[in-house]
Amino acid sequence: MSRWLWSFAIALVALIVIVIVAYVTLFSGRSEGTRIGSVSTTFRFFGPNDKVALDRFDDDAIEGVACYLARARKGGIPGAVGTAEDPSEMSLACARTGPIKPKDGKTLADLNGKNVFSERASILFKTIEVRRFFDAERNTLCYVAISTKLINGSPTNAIGCVGTGG
Repeated sequence: MSRWLWSFAIALVALIVIVIVAYVTLFSGRSEGTRIGSVSTTFRFFGPNDKVALDRFDDDAIEGVACYLARARKGGIPGAVGTAEDPSEMSLACARTGPIKPKDGKTLADLNGKNVFSERASILFKTIEVRRFFDAERNTLCYVAISTKLINGSPTNAIGCVGTGG
């Protein structure tokens, strides 16, 4: 193969990687959690320790609900530079912070299955997502946290529910 063809192939692979990383970074869903705190779980000589991080996020489509997501975060050198794949271990709890009502004139049932929170769990292809569901029979909002991966997601999940008082 000629040097020209090798250069072209390398440039093409680099371009594909850049496009994939940009897509994952820009379009992986919303991520507006507020870090409440974290606890170290494993000491590492190089780079930050492994930890469990606690984030709070509000449901942008519904007033009066805040959710708290605790999840494992990998440390070490890969964690420091953003290349570590975080484990799919998480816990979710939601709290009523005021009157619960949908924004923008929608009903709670209209908002079923919508993505409420999303954050990368690896440099490529893996995210932690939280989706919302409404149980009309019991007037309860339920939030389900899952780990997704392009090829093979994890069955690990967590759930948090809050009564709507309706």
